Amino acid sequence: MSIRAILVLFVLGSRTLAEQPSVERARKLVGNGSTGGAIQMLRRVIAAEPGNADAHLLLGTTLALQGNRSESLQQLREAVRLRPDSAEAYRALGMALGRFVEIKAAREAFERAIELNPNVADAHADLSLILAQSGEWRLAREHLNRAIQIEGNKPPAARFYYLRAGIAGEQNDLGAARADLERAVLLRPDFAVAWARLGAIRRALLDDAGSLSAFQRAVEIDPKDAKAQYWLGSEYLRSGQADPAIKHLRESLAFDPDNRAALYNLQLALRRAGRSAEAEEVEAKMAELLRRRARASEAAIKAVKLNNEAVELEKGGNLPAAVEKYRTALDLDPDHGGFRLNLGLALCRLNRWEEGIAEIREVLRRDPNNAAATRALYIAMEEQSKNAVPAGSARHPGR
Repeated sequence: MSIRAILVLFVLGSRTLAEQPSVERARKLVGNGSTGGAIQMLRRVIAAEPGNADAHLLLGTTLALQGNRSESLQQLREAVRLRPDSAEAYRALGMALGRFVEIKAAREAFERAIELNPNVADAHADLSLILAQSGEWRLAREHLNRAIQIEGNKPPAARFYYLRAGIAGEQNDLGAARADLERAVLLRPDFAVAWARLGAIRRALLDDAGSLSAFQRAVEIDPKDAKAQYWLGSEYLRSGQADPAIKHLRESLAFDPDNRAALYNLQLALRRAGRSAEAEEVEAKMAELLRRRARASEAAIKAVKLNNEAVELEKGGNLPAAVEKYRTALDLDPDHGGFRLNLGLALCRLNRWEEGIAEIREVLRRDPNNAAATRALYIAMEEQSKNAVPAGSARHPGR
């Protein structure tokens, strides 16, 4: 055999070896954003090695990121079955369950992860968030205390201090909230949202200088935070500094143009700066905003009536008529997430999957924390793949 032929065979053999599917290669694909390629590779690994727990774990986690509820949970539960003593597997399962708004099951998974390895700080934080959703503040705080103890005096602990400050704030313990936030920004000086929250807490505690400096830092780190810009502008206004107040209030309105509080403070700042004509323009905008809201309020009352009629039509099995009523309600009140979710679910029941899922996605675009819409989306996507009608989804009455 010639040297050239030997080299060709060597190169081909090396390429074949490099292209063999593996969990590590799939992990790198996920890290590079190529989730589709990673999923295909992991399926091949599992076909060859059904008992590969790492492959099931990574596949389940990656599918969860894509919103594939059923198969994601199936793969993660298989990873748990293969590794019943793995805290990592239970935590991954808990995170997926939480993503799909299965709160009780997520709590059980996190609790099991902590039983298996009490020294995983993030598992304690994960469980604390689930407990906080249920209003179990004392227990949530205990788990954050443990997370802080495990992590020690290191930057990752900043998130746990921030979360604990939120619990203190919910319980109106502003002193404890301030202490935790100050600790968070000490550990992570670039923690913009913690600086903004610290400014608000210091303001409530009448620490004007401390509040101003915290808001300045928050805006310096994240100039696109409309709320932090508003708070900073308002603090400048309170301290009699009209010009910087105008600057930051305008910045806030660039991101949130219909914020009445920002508009009101802006016209005050403009008057104090002697810019009366500009202040009158802002006042005119406020008046128009109030008129629009008054008209919207009238329309909202009619929309509630139409939505409730649509719910009754749907209960009676008249889905096409219900869909039209939901659409008419949305024409009057396009920002109402409950009406839009009802429309999306009704469309899914009519097997108009793409339209229905698009409506549910729009609800989540406007309100990413809408748990009912999140759950509805995953169920609808799962049912679409089976070409079946989703069952058991509650309707939202008018409010």
